[in-house]
Amino acid sequence: MSIRLRIGVIGGGIAGLTAAYRLASRGHEVILWERQRQLGGQAAAFPLLGTALEYFYHHLFMSDHDIVALIKELGIADRLVWLPSRVGFYAAGRIYPLSSALDVLRLGVVPFHDRLRIGLVTFYLQHVRDWRRFEEVTAEEWLRRWVGARAFDRVWGAQLRAKFGPRAGDVAMVWFWNKIFLRTQSRRSLFERERLGYIMGSFNVLIDRLADAIRERGGTVLAGVGVDAVERSGDAWVVRESTGRAMPVDVIVATVPSPLIAKLFPQLPEIYRVKLLGTVYQAAVTLLLQTHRQLSDIYWLNIGDPDLPYTGIIEHTNFVPASYYQGRHLIYVSKYVEQTHPYLALRDEEVLAAAIQHLPKVNPAFSADWIEDYWVFRERAAQPIVTVRYRAQIPDHRTPLPGVYVANTAQIYPEDRGTNYSVRLGNVVADLVCDDVRTGRLTVATSAARDVTS
Repeated sequence: MSIRLRIGVIGGGIAGLTAAYRLASRGHEVILWERQRQLGGQAAAFPLLGTALEYFYHHLFMSDHDIVALIKELGIADRLVWLPSRVGFYAAGRIYPLSSALDVLRLGVVPFHDRLRIGLVTFYLQHVRDWRRFEEVTAEEWLRRWVGARAFDRVWGAQLRAKFGPRAGDVAMVWFWNKIFLRTQSRRSLFERERLGYIMGSFNVLIDRLADAIRERGGTVLAGVGVDAVERSGDAWVVRESTGRAMPVDVIVATVPSPLIAKLFPQLPEIYRVKLLGTVYQAAVTLLLQTHRQLSDIYWLNIGDPDLPYTGIIEHTNFVPASYYQGRHLIYVSKYVEQTHPYLALRDEEVLAAAIQHLPKVNPAFSADWIEDYWVFRERAAQPIVTVRYRAQIPDHRTPLPGVYVANTAQIYPEDRGTNYSVRLGNVVADLVCDDVRTGRLTVATSAARDVTS
């Protein structure tokens, strides 16, 4: 005899959808709540030009095995394509190609012997698999030592400052190692361009298929319905929806950002709350432009010049051809900022005006009349900041509360957050719940549970 649980999943991003799909596939009654009307979290897309496009730029790496396996399992592998990409670096007022080892040697922003040091350090990091050696040192300290102060300040340090601002010096080397190591996995050789994956039709193809698969297995997906409170009632958890309805469940899997989990579960012990509240997130403001002309020939342009005050410019249609979008060009102008940064409070038209002022630095021919439409998207919990000894600060998936589990991007480590690792999170937490039921670690004695003959 096996037990059929009623399991509530809070958060309809990729991790929450994956966990709900896995749990429903194992016979449990699953209810998923997502406050936004659109499922998918940061991977969600909106209708555009006869197809759809992500609010925030997305692609896959060739090492993203978890999400690729899920795509195949759900029967949508025909929508996944692998395309060559071009990477660039903007510094000292110009664009430098940065797609291969030879490009590093041509990086004129530093002298040739600095380029050699950058190349050698990059080669070393690409072949290191024991990431634990980088946990107790900052990226700035380690990189300054091995590439020198000038090369660090002009290249990698400039990129860290563009992403993390005043917290750049706190970022652990293990985070930086992963960024270098990961990109190696998407090249067949040092001299070949990186190949990245994309789901034609947008990541909504995966998101919608996951939601359908949950429903096909008897689950409930409630988009546009948030969770306002969670209370203990006897042996059950009672979820109070934004609609006013109360729903008893046996188990809760919370996949929302850590500060929100701390707010929803004030009864958590202080030692666990400290870990949740210790997570510091960078926010992101992304301007998406629809234009009738190409800005550059680079897909992913890293910024290392304070005169161009952005983290990156991602020209999506230099990756997926503009012909797929009725010939229009789609350009993300991305800026990561701390939570108190005034850029977060700018009106959409002010964000646009700033970009119009700066984009001629990338292409002197750029003019505001290129722009046919634009959108501004904001995300406060965009990027957890991985600091020294971060692993010790990660809250366990099992909380001290009975039947409450956590799976969110702050627990992704040593990798950086991404859709592949969100799928892995969903798989891991679903396995954990099922293992705890099977072994008796999770005992359920509520009216929500049902005995099911195997």
